[in-house]
Amino acid sequence: MQCVGLVLIFNVTDYMALSYLPSFLSATLHFDETHGLFLVLLVMVLMIPMTLFAGHLSDMIGRKPVMMVGCVGLLVLSIPALLLVRTGAFLPVFFGLLILGALLSTFTGVMPSALPALFPTRIRYGALAIGFNVSVSLFGGTTPLVTAWLVDATGNLMMPAYYLMAASAIGVVSVLALRETARQPLLGSGPCVATKAEALALTRKKLKVVSGKGKGKRVDETVREKKRA
Repeated sequence: MQCVGLVLIFNVTDYMALSYLPSFLSATLHFDETHGLFLVLLVMVLMIPMTLFAGHLSDMIGRKPVMMVGCVGLLVLSIPALLLVRTGAFLPVFFGLLILGALLSTFTGVMPSALPALFPTRIRYGALAIGFNVSVSLFGGTTPLVTAWLVDATGNLMMPAYYLMAASAIGVVSVLALRETARQPLLGSGPCVATKAEALALTRKKLKVVSGKGKGKRVDETVREKKRA
């Protein structure tokens, strides 16, 4: 369920910002379609360094804090971002999309490493594939359709923001329940080393453990022999 919740917030934000809002701009707000697509493209280009920075930051402070920033940011900033988009002016629309793109970058930079770490090695591929694709199919891919229906049914142009906020609430719960996996070995995987010195230190540690067990075994045998005597 953690996997489904994390993929939900990741893909709902992705499909909302990069798939639904361009059509929302042109079809609902009558914003020039070419300008809308250009702004989305510009935001996607700016997301490249932001995604790299989010991944680097997660290596330093952990994956949970970075993802939590994205979830809380969506909870707080979805309404202001959509209000900027609804102005229909070039610069406010750009900054509204940029806010959502920056928050999305906290997920695109961290999820590829956080999701595989949820599962032990022996079931990692299968479990991740099932959890990821079920969540994308049910929640991510349906985001444009459901949001468009909500806007048409209610006449409320703020529905995209409310939908993002609902998804972010689920994301907050999922991140809180998540075990921090940054700088930790994957479940079920053997020890990994980055340098020859680490390998030698690990080998010495194992030898000490084995030696200690051997000594313990000899002591036990000596005690048994004394009892027999």
